Amino acid sequence: MAQGDEILAEHLSGNRKTLYTSPDIQNEIINLLANQIRTAIVADCNKSKCFALIADETTDTATREQLSVCLRYLVRDQVSNEISIKEDFLDFVTARSTEGEHLAELLIQTLQGAGIDIAKMRAQGYDGAANMSGKYSGVQARTRQVVPGALYVHCKSHCLNLAVMHSCSNKSIRSVMTTVQEIAFSFDYSSKKLQAFFDELEADEATKEKMEKRTKLRTLCETRWTSRADALFTFKTSFPVVVHALESLHDQGDDKGGQQVNAVTRFDFIIGLVVAEHVLQSTVHLSLFLQGVECYLLEAVKECRVVVEMLRQEREDDSVWDELYQVALDLAAPLQVDGSMPRRCGRQTGRVNHQADTPRQYWRISLYYPFVDHVIMELDSRLLKSEDRFMAQHLLPIYLENITNEHIAAIYNAFQDDIILSLEEFRREVARWRTKWGLTAQDEKPRTLCSTLDSINSALYPTIESILFILLTMPVASATAERSFSVLRRLKTYVRSTMICDRLSSLGLLHIHRDFKIDIEKAMEQFVNAKFRKMDFGEF
Repeated sequence: MAQGDEILAEHLSGNRKTLYTSPDIQNEIINLLANQIRTAIVADCNKSKCFALIADETTDTATREQLSVCLRYLVRDQVSNEISIKEDFLDFVTARSTEGEHLAELLIQTLQGAGIDIAKMRAQGYDGAANMSGKYSGVQARTRQVVPGALYVHCKSHCLNLAVMHSCSNKSIRSVMTTVQEIAFSFDYSSKKLQAFFDELEADEATKEKMEKRTKLRTLCETRWTSRADALFTFKTSFPVVVHALESLHDQGDDKGGQQVNAVTRFDFIIGLVVAEHVLQSTVHLSLFLQGVECYLLEAVKECRVVVEMLRQEREDDSVWDELYQVALDLAAPLQVDGSMPRRCGRQTGRVNHQADTPRQYWRISLYYPFVDHVIMELDSRLLKSEDRFMAQHLLPIYLENITNEHIAAIYNAFQDDIILSLEEFRREVARWRTKWGLTAQDEKPRTLCSTLDSINSALYPTIESILFILLTMPVASATAERSFSVLRRLKTYVRSTMICDRLSSLGLLHIHRDFKIDIEKAMEQFVNAKFRKMDFGEF
């Protein structure tokens, strides 16, 4: 940089005792810059009526446990008066233990040390690990001992992942996953096998076009099960290429390739691959939606219901199954694999002995129905379970006509700690709120939580505004904390494995919030006035 900057070049060639390039000075300047971002986040969070804590933990390159601390809060634009949702990374904190007591204490200390009013915390978002979600000694339980109103929300993205994982316990689906993973790994880590795949792909123009610029198989992610849909799609699309590549390797003396050819040229594998890819594809967009910052719980549950209802309709639609079965037959035909089913035996106990006259009927009963039913059941139990605070959705103008006294009482009990009115006074406020929107045309009523908050008058309906604020603040997923792990991996590499926590956290803030406008003059003033400096910096 000094080659193009005469002032910097002159400084670096001057007195070596006043170069100010030591690691301590670097850390001091980095911390001063990061503190500007941290101060702005804390100020915005404290201005909000409430906030939610989002946290997750991971192991860094130095095998140290790092806790990512993030905040979710609402900001109202001073000009347009519109509400926007913010999810901001705050700090990395090194944890000496993964026990719930230690992590809860560490989180509270971090928030208080940053200057956040923890009394405004109304929700906590973590994954489902026992040390985080434990009912008695988990982080959420111990945090609620300090802030009773901080309700725990299990990350919905993790819930979706668990639902898909448990649904794939079906024997046929599990066998497909294992085979696809084994073959994908072998092509991914062997240059010889990968070259064979490239050669076959180049010779098959039709498959190459269907691959949509993909040039290799994708391995199945061990943790993000919803991402497996893309891996299965790639495998299904390139199925002829995979088979020909394995046959070519087998002809060259690769015995493992011969075993894998035999495994994938069975009709039970082909029909399992087609069914698994089709069903998992329905959860991909839901998974991406749940990870968005603008997503809120009511909308998340609504979209989950859409996926569940779509799967139910497809289950009852004969044309969907006929299309899937035909796709399996089309994949099997060039390989001279006929649609078949296992033979039946009167005393058979090793597998389900379904009564079916044709392979089409057999695989529908033994594979498609159980898999779809399991996915629906898991999504229903993990993502659609009702929370007490969800009753506040009846306060949205589009649902107000159906609100009852029981609903009002349930809402009052769920948010009692944040309501200063008596139940009767709250009923009167809700009655005024219902009358207001009853006089409004149906097409002019706000349909979402954000648009409702944008149109509410806080002086007339303060309690309803507070309730909707809390509902919108509740986190859907801990994806913001997990995204910070990508930053951690870029910052703390194996050649920087001894980086101290303060520097790591400050660099993380600067990198994640790189659009924040840093006041360089203010940072220099703080640096110069922090203590006596040997170099004359002039007046600040």
